Amino acid sequence: MSKPVDRLWLSENTPEAIRRALSQMKPLGAYDHLAAAAKARAEADWLVGLNATRAFSLRHGRPGSPLSVGRVQTPTLRLIADRDREIIAFTPVPYWQVAVTFQATQGAYVGLWQGSAKEHPDRIMSLNEAQAILAPLTPGTRGQILSLETKRVTLKPPLLYSLNDLQKDANRRLGMTAQQTLDAAQRLYDQHLVTYPRTDSRYLTGDVAATVTQRLRGVGQWPAYQDLVEGVPRPLRTRRLVNEADVNRAGHHAIIPTGSGSIGSLAGRDAALFDLIARRFLAALYPAGLDDRTTLITEAASHRFKTTGVAVVEAGWRGVLKPAPASDSDADEAEGAAIPPGLVEGQAVNVDHAEIRARETKAPPRLSDASLLALMEKHGLGTPATRARILELLLARDYVMREKKTLQSTEKGRQLLEVLPETIQSPELTGRWERSLEGVAEGQEDPDHFLHQIRSYTKELVETARTQQGARVAEEDLGACPVCQIGRVVGNAKGWGCSRWREGCSFMIWRTVAGKKLTPAQVKTLMAGKTTATLKGFKSKSGKSFQARLKYSQESGRIEFVFQEKSPAKRRRGKTQAAMGAKSGT
Repeated sequence: MSKPVDRLWLSENTPEAIRRALSQMKPLGAYDHLAAAAKARAEADWLVGLNATRAFSLRHGRPGSPLSVGRVQTPTLRLIADRDREIIAFTPVPYWQVAVTFQATQGAYVGLWQGSAKEHPDRIMSLNEAQAILAPLTPGTRGQILSLETKRVTLKPPLLYSLNDLQKDANRRLGMTAQQTLDAAQRLYDQHLVTYPRTDSRYLTGDVAATVTQRLRGVGQWPAYQDLVEGVPRPLRTRRLVNEADVNRAGHHAIIPTGSGSIGSLAGRDAALFDLIARRFLAALYPAGLDDRTTLITEAASHRFKTTGVAVVEAGWRGVLKPAPASDSDADEAEGAAIPPGLVEGQAVNVDHAEIRARETKAPPRLSDASLLALMEKHGLGTPATRARILELLLARDYVMREKKTLQSTEKGRQLLEVLPETIQSPELTGRWERSLEGVAEGQEDPDHFLHQIRSYTKELVETARTQQGARVAEEDLGACPVCQIGRVVGNAKGWGCSRWREGCSFMIWRTVAGKKLTPAQVKTLMAGKTTATLKGFKSKSGKSFQARLKYSQESGRIEFVFQEKSPAKRRRGKTQAAMGAKSGT
């Protein structure tokens, strides 16, 4: 005789949460649709990834170097490669601005010349035109404030963190990668400090919202947050944070502190990430911010000049968050934004000085973890639990590389996209599949119908590979071998070696040296006989981190560490030590 089975569903593992979840268990059948969606997603990934990887590896791969194709990873690679192509194709266009500093009795302010163009009216596309505008704007030229408009703007508090939002914020504010953020969040969860991190909801259920007061008491016991907790307005404003339907869709509510445990032992990334989560939780409970945004139009020498400024009336929730690192665009917008108080329409002003500023249009920025995650979320690529892993997979397969804080496609990654059909690269197609899986999870779509479509698509994909013509995807060619001077240095899964290894050339640089992965640019430096810049992230056999420069020794055929001089009295540039296990790649 079958017995009824209930499922325990936890979003945090504190004793109170476990007791609460035990009292709210649901029949196992209540999760059938969610289970069907998870099973269909896994089967779809398996069907497309396994078959496409084998088919295109046989057609376009090389012996010992299979390709990797996936339902989510390949469209993600396409997003990165598309941005790289935009940057390569971009041609800067010069333009000029005329900036005038006006002097009023209340103080000075800067205005930018405004033309009639709807977009970027401050841009002048000819230097001669800019000089003609500048000519009559000599010091002392009379001007007048034509209009002055101030609007009070309400800035609502942010919602709580989903994993995607947390990963984006941690990347922008802390420089953490998506995987580093997920790993740190998991450690905080395991220590009972935050709730379950793998969620794409920014909301709470009503039951969890009822525990906010208790959580505040817990957070308030830690000195770093005592004053902030005391500043939370009472009664609590939690209604905007409750959305039962969204939490049910996601499976777990937003990431918030449990209010229990101890944060005294936290350090490094774990401490920084907990601080982000705690401050976001508190900021969501604070009042809105208020700004006065002023637009000022000044006329002088028959030309009009625009000045914009922002004055903070009430910081509100913004006072809870630590300042974010300023970007270049922030700096550009802030320039000339100070407007003296007390100015009025019709007021006379004088030109203090005027100048021409040479500018040029900027290429779109390289993608970072934060901006890539935003694109993946926009196109429905992956889930909060898988996006970081997808990115790390692309990095491990050398389809993508990190350059400081940005992501770039490699030559190998771009070659792969050239031989794959458009359908497997399409973010839109994968996004449609993800929406279908959401429908399965909600009981609105049939999982068998979804998988039937996946199987049909996979057959078409394999047939495309079977009948395709084209070159094989080559590993990145870094140039002539510095040892034999005949072969080419090409990459494989373990490192970069000479193409004449069968003829006996022993040149080899492993991808990983003392726990640190080398980039193609660093390998090219070593091949040229040069010493790299100081690199961080090496690990000794005892697990201790250290930094050093690297050079390649022709005599030993090994990578060697070059350490910075410790004692100035010795007057030597550095101490060279053979990299332990460089031949084995450890």
